[in-house]
Amino acid sequence: EDKVYIKLFREAYGEKPTANTLFKAIASFERTLVSGNSKFDRYFYQKDTSAFNESEKRGYRIFFDDNYKMHCATCHTGVNLTNNSFQNNGLYLEYPDQGRYKVSSRNDDKGKFKVPTLRNVAVTAPYMHDGSLQTLEDVMEHYNSGGKGRWHPNRSPHVHVHRGLELTETEKSDLISFLKTLTDEEFLSNPDFHAD
Repeated sequence: EDKVYIKLFREAYGEKPTANTLFKAIASFERTLVSGNSKFDRYFYQKDTSAFNESEKRGYRIFFDDNYKMHCATCHTGVNLTNNSFQNNGLYLEYPDQGRYKVSSRNDDKGKFKVPTLRNVAVTAPYMHDGSLQTLEDVMEHYNSGGKGRWHPNRSPHVHVHRGLELTETEKSDLISFLKTLTDEEFLSNPDFHAD
């Protein structure tokens, strides 16, 4: 009912605020939320090799090297570090929330959730579809162990079973160092994206 908003909505959408125009306004705003100036962006896209320290470089190699024991970049790829697919990452053997199955009703979608972007991942805890992992260290342990649901029939083949990944403490630390390079401080501190 705010007169200013009614005027602005009429100018933008030709009508007063409705559920439909509100949806459009929020979607328009969200399209302005572009993060692209992290250390990773400077290293990968701008070819600034000085952007990473040695630990971050090692973590980068572990993350992206297909011949390594990790297959992170199989699902976390592209500019947003997601392939937008639905995967079961072995979090549980029995999922209270059946994920994609609730939409598709296909048994091979049980326990599958959309692969999230990793941009700004260091500041988006808790992790996983249900917030069950509190830290990046917890996430590393999940993948390193193969997960509780390693024998789930829909588990992605990229989540290793049996003995897990057997990452060393240094490799886990390097991977976390790399993940922290995906934080775009300029984006996070942009006053245009904060309520007054």
